Amino acid sequence: MRRGGAYDRSIRAFSAVYAAIGAVILVMTVVRGGGPLSVGFLIGLAFIGVGVGRYVVQRKVARDEGESE
Repeated sequence: MRRGGAYDRSIRAFSAVYAAIGAVILVMTVVRGGGPLSVGFLIGLAFIGVGVGRYVVQRKVARDEGESE
């Protein structure tokens, strides 16, 4: 696949969406009085972790593909 193609951009966009959803969940949980061990807080952290993790993995894969060509 071409580096920086539509696939790479879409993965990065969805990763950003996941991280944004996680941030919104965190903020809503804290505003409504949830603590650091509440379900909403943990789910928000999980969404942020998935988004950031997927972004990092896609960056590494795209970089490795660029080096092998």
